[in-house]
Amino acid sequence: MSQSLIVENSIRIDAPVIRVWEVLTKSHYVRQWKNLPEDFGDFEVLPATVINLPGSSTMTIVEFEPNKKLYYHVVLPEWVDQQTNIGYTYNLSTDENGHTWLGIQVGDFALITEGNKYYDESVMFGKTASQKIKELAEMHDNTVH
Repeated sequence: MSQSLIVENSIRIDAPVIRVWEVLTKSHYVRQWKNLPEDFGDFEVLPATVINLPGSSTMTIVEFEPNKKLYYHVVLPEWVDQQTNIGYTYNLSTDENGHTWLGIQVGDFALITEGNKYYDESVMFGKTASQKIKELAEMHDNTVH
């Protein structure tokens, strides 16, 4: 059995969970931390939303629990013949002090050809996306602590 290649990031965000959820689901914010197609418009990400990045990937929302969990299943053209269950998972929780925690998981890239390449690219995405989501969520909310 090969080693799993799952990117995991966790970051504390000083904003309410509902605010972080907005940054994860409203396209105005999403396009600031993730690639969206030009024609995506100003939609809110909802259950079964499909995002097509022409020539790149198709992402489909397959888990959607407001203020808790968002999971995009990802398929790239070169993965069509491979058994994949690769995606982006965003988990939200609060601790006993009222802080919001965002956990991001990307992968498992061990299941595909050139998995190490995709894993390495996703490590950078996990770091930059979590930081940008934190900044966007905290920017609007300096009053709730």
